[in-house]
Amino acid sequence: MEQAKLSYREQEVAICVAQGLKDSEISKTLGVSMRRTGEIVAAIKYKWNIKTRVELAILAYHFGFVYLN
Repeated sequence: MEQAKLSYREQEVAICVAQGLKDSEISKTLGVSMRRTGEIVAAIKYKWNIKTRVELAILAYHFGFVYLN
């Protein structure tokens, strides 16, 4: 699968999702509204043609945004 380019903010959100954070936790961590967080997650899902946060986390790992300890 070819990686669609993510903005810096989208990369930050993808990392947070991969770490298991909820939208409310991501909002507080990154200083953005809950609505904006949801929009960013939706944009990532659209760019990567996926439907779930689990898929997002798997692809974030696959593309090297996060590593397993």
